[in-house]
Amino acid sequence: MRTRQILLAAAAVAWVAVATPLAAAPPRRIVVLAPSAAEIVFALGAADRVVGVSDFAAGLPGAEGKARLGGFVPDLERIAALAPDLAVVSRDGTDRRAAERLAALGIRVVVTDATSLDGVYTDVRRVGAALGRDVEAERIVARMQRRVAAAEERVRARRATRRPTALAVIWPDPPIVAGRDTFVGDLLDRAGLENVVPKGAGEWPRVSHETLVGWNPSLLVRPDTRENRAAFEAVLSPASRWQLLPAVRAGRVVVLDGDWLERPGPRLVDALETLVAKLDAGTP
Repeated sequence: MRTRQILLAAAAVAWVAVATPLAAAPPRRIVVLAPSAAEIVFALGAADRVVGVSDFAAGLPGAEGKARLGGFVPDLERIAALAPDLAVVSRDGTDRRAAERLAALGIRVVVTDATSLDGVYTDVRRVGAALGRDVEAERIVARMQRRVAAAEERVRARRATRRPTALAVIWPDPPIVAGRDTFVGDLLDRAGLENVVPKGAGEWPRVSHETLVGWNPSLLVRPDTRENRAAFEAVLSPASRWQLLPAVRAGRVVVLDGDWLERPGPRLVDALETLVAKLDAGTP
C-alpha cells in the first residue's frame, strides 16, 4: 500500500543518518520493513533469508509464510523476537524513529532512499552489497538500464518540439501530487512529459483544485491500487470538481499499476515502459 506511505511521507521529517554496526559476514536473518525494499531484496534472490516483512509487502511473491511486522511504524518487539542481523528500510516507507531504535539494538540497518531511477540503481547496489550479492545487483541494474534506455529511445523518436504537460496525482482528495524531485517526477521526465508542478513545490505537495486548474496539465497520470480505487472513482465522477480540468473532461487520464508507479524498486521500469507505450498509442 504505497499510497499510504506517500501520504505519510508528504508530512514526514527528513531522515537523519542511522548509525549501524558493520557486518562481518552476509546476513542470515533479514527483516524488510517497506515494500520497495522488499522488492529489491526478493529480486536479489534473498527471499530464503527473509524472516519478516512489512504488512504492506505481505502480498509480494517471496513473502509467503514470512512474519508480518506491522506497517509504517513496525512492531519492534516482534522484530526483536526474530533476532534479525539486518533490517532493510526505506526513507518514506518506514518510520525513522523505529529504524533508529533498531540500530540502537545493534541490528544493522540499510536505508533505501531513491528519489529517481538512478537512485533505485543505487539502492539495488547498496542492498546487494549488504547481502553479499553485488554481482546479482549489477545484473539487475544492467537489465533495468537497458530497458530504460530502450524506453527513452522510443520517447526521442516521437518527441515533438513541445513536450506534453502532465500531472501525477497520488491521492485525489485532498489532491496530493508528485513533485519534480521524486521518482515519479523522474518517470514523467523520462517519458517525455513536462511536470506542471513547480520546482520549489516540494516532493509530495498537497494542492487545491484552484491550483490544479491554474496548472492545467494536458494529461493526468494516476496509480491504481485496491486502497485508492474507490477514492479516484468518486472524485472523477461527472459531478466532481476534477471536471474543471480539461484533461479530466476529455478523458486524458493514464492509469498505471500502483505497485509499479508508487514504489521506487525494480518494477518502476515497468511503469515507465507502460507509460511510454500508452503515450505512443496516442493517449494525450
